[in-house]
Amino acid sequence: MKQNDRAILQDRVRTLVLRHALEAALHRLASLSGVNAEEELLRLEHSIVFATRRIGEMPGTLQLATLVAAEDAVVAIRAAFDTVHQCIETAPAVPPTTVLAA
Repeated sequence: MKQNDRAILQDRVRTLVLRHALEAALHRLASLSGVNAEEELLRLEHSIVFATRRIGEMPGTLQLATLVAAEDAVVAIRAAFDTVHQCIETAPAVPPTTVLAA
């Protein structure tokens, strides 16, 4: 395997692992948030995506590489949030007192 191919594979594996870790954290956040989970997730998603895109605006010779990496991160972040949003939408409503007792 060429060095470049290996680096690309490592990057993809890292992104996949981070996406699954983010999904797990978001699921936990959603379960703790109860009825406000969707709103909190949307605010968090927008702030993370905004911050990631700001990183992609770095000037200099690495601008294109940074921009591509930032957009890849945004895609992974959005995919994790989309997965959690779908779970929230399909989950039965849980009374707030049940969430607090957990």
